[in-house]
Amino acid sequence: MSKPDYQQLPTRLGIYTLTRHIGSAGEAELYLANQSHVERGVVVEALPYGSNHEVVERFLASARARVSVHLPHVTQVFESMVSDDIWYLTQERPEGRNIARVAQEKEGLTATQVCLIIEAAAALYNAAVERNVAAGGLPLHAIYLGAHSRVSFLSPVCAGEHVPELVEQQQRCLAGVLLPLLPKHGKPGLSRVATLLDWLANGYEGERLEWAALADTAATVREQLAPQLRSEHVAGLHGKTRGAVVRQSKRNRRKLIKTAVVVAIGAVVALAAAIAGIICAPSVGAALPANDGDTILCSQGNGAVKVAVRPVSIREYRQFLLDFESETKLNRDQRRHLQTGVPKDSTSRRPADWDAQWDAANNGKNYNGTVLTPDSPVRGVSYWDALVYARYKGAALPSARVLMAAREQGGMDVSVCEWTTTLSRESGIYKAGTIILPASQNEEPLLEPNQSTRDIRYGFRLVYP
Repeated sequence: MSKPDYQQLPTRLGIYTLTRHIGSAGEAELYLANQSHVERGVVVEALPYGSNHEVVERFLASARARVSVHLPHVTQVFESMVSDDIWYLTQERPEGRNIARVAQEKEGLTATQVCLIIEAAAALYNAAVERNVAAGGLPLHAIYLGAHSRVSFLSPVCAGEHVPELVEQQQRCLAGVLLPLLPKHGKPGLSRVATLLDWLANGYEGERLEWAALADTAATVREQLAPQLRSEHVAGLHGKTRGAVVRQSKRNRRKLIKTAVVVAIGAVVALAAAIAGIICAPSVGAALPANDGDTILCSQGNGAVKVAVRPVSIREYRQFLLDFESETKLNRDQRRHLQTGVPKDSTSRRPADWDAQWDAANNGKNYNGTVLTPDSPVRGVSYWDALVYARYKGAALPSARVLMAAREQGGMDVSVCEWTTTLSRESGIYKAGTIILPASQNEEPLLEPNQSTRDIRYGFRLVYP
């Protein structure tokens, strides 16, 4: 036999009965199969009959890597074998069905399911990095949804070590797989997951996002949608989604697709602007005067932004806290704008040592080795604190690239480590990516923070359109 033939299924391969073809993986074909003597469902990945030595060696190297590494949400890989000169690999059959079937049956995913898939993929790929193993993209047939939208994957592990270039491949592949399965027009969460998939495919402001940041954003979107979806069925995809499948002419279907794309593109632009804190709500604080003494003009994309010469001061941050913590200073829409996309685990925007910090600044005291004044940079703020403040001022946080460009022009106060929106490997910026290193500081880089980290060394500055 040349290879198991989908048209002749079911057929035997060694101790397995192949029942259905589900996709391709390089030179191999994938099949659902049953192991008869133990009544176990598996996935069989089989090479063509009589594959040459180089193809077999690549296949076996990949098989060895997958057998030896277990990653989150990935089903167990059992063993590689040969039967009738056909090399094949077996792995546990995931629960539920793969989303290739969803696509074939013209169904879509819910916004919740899109977010859960992104979160699970992020956990998988982050673990692959920690174990220093290479992992390829996740095609449609490798992503399964089971009961209660439980996500599992066929193993994407490859032979070799992890290299940073893999991240873009992984993210673009997943975005390409999920984009055609966006929720239908009018379904809750369409605009938000469209924006999330745009960031997955293209990064944010030209910079590729880390998997952890994408997972955090996906989790936030799910939390925001939860009240709308309590009455909506979001369990596993066993069978048809709720409601009848609407059959339309090709012309009407094209019209619907065009409408959905236009809506999604508009949503991407609007939501991205809102998250940047630039246009979707009025500023509720006084803007920094745009003059040469206060800002440095730097190019960004096809335009320019003004980068504040100095970090946000203790005095300025105190005024923000007074407004933010007041029940009357901010209306409901302003407060919602400030906190859109921000985790709800902590509504306080105060540094842990805020009272001591303000007391030292207000009285000219020495605090942690520095004599503070109200104009000293505020410290101990998290990324989320900085983001909310930026929105409050009708401004945004700088990217690492813009901040470095402004620093090279000279005249910047660089007395604290600073939160930025993007990763960078440029000289002078922590490898963690979110903190810029002051020129006078020669310490070892800090441990990589997450966005909720507060540290007495962390401050931030703003950029203005």
